[in-house]
Amino acid sequence: MNSKQGILSELHDLTHLDEVEAAMLFRIDGNVVDSSFKEEYSHKLLRTIQWCKANVDKVSLEMKSGNLKKVTYELNEFCVIFYVVNNITLLTTISSKNANLSLLSIESKRKALLISNYL
Repeated sequence: MNSKQGILSELHDLTHLDEVEAAMLFRIDGNVVDSSFKEEYSHKLLRTIQWCKANVDKVSLEMKSGNLKKVTYELNEFCVIFYVVNNITLLTTISSKNANLSLLSIESKRKALLISNYL
């Protein structure tokens, strides 16, 4: 399996979790490396994705300055988890606010480690 297929497979696995709406791999400059979405998505989700894209550089800087591996935000009706994959990429998971954030954090960490092996 090549790296592109491997990354996409890991992102698809995340979106198959019940409350996960989207999983994206961002570079810290805001460019999307790859992404996976549920088949049905709303304009509210698209606005949240735009917020993530516009703010990923600020989030990355905040994480580096605080020596953080994970940051969680609650936006509108979604919960967004940013997880460090390596020095230039962040795994971003968007879920409903009803999601089990402990389980989602564990799964995001695991996926970030797996994805880092493809980069």
